[in-house]
Amino acid sequence: MPKDYLPKRQPLDPCPVEQVLTMIGGKWKARTLYLLAHHVYGFAALRRELGAVSQQVLSTQLRALETDGLVSRSDGGDGAPVYAATAKGRDLVGLLTPVAEWGTRELASKGLVWSPPP
Repeated sequence: MPKDYLPKRQPLDPCPVEQVLTMIGGKWKARTLYLLAHHVYGFAALRRELGAVSQQVLSTQLRALETDGLVSRSDGGDGAPVYAATAKGRDLVGLLTPVAEWGTRELASKGLVWSPPP
């Protein structure tokens, strides 16, 4: 006798956790948002602070963060744009603080040290 067919469970769609991870996923988005939640940066200064990110990748990541409403771009006064986290972006960074604390402990357990930028 054949088994009764039971359909696979449908994934939670839309999934709120996946939504957040999509918004900050990738190598540079979370770091960029964290920095911009604490300081206003011009493009070049932000790129220097991040380290090894290419100009093209940072530009793409900033556009994505802007599209999601996490980062805003404005005129820095000298014609060059400056970037900052929006209220929505700062709220998200605040929610991620416990995750960062957990990650700091995890890194320490592996003998790695992380300290936040000034």
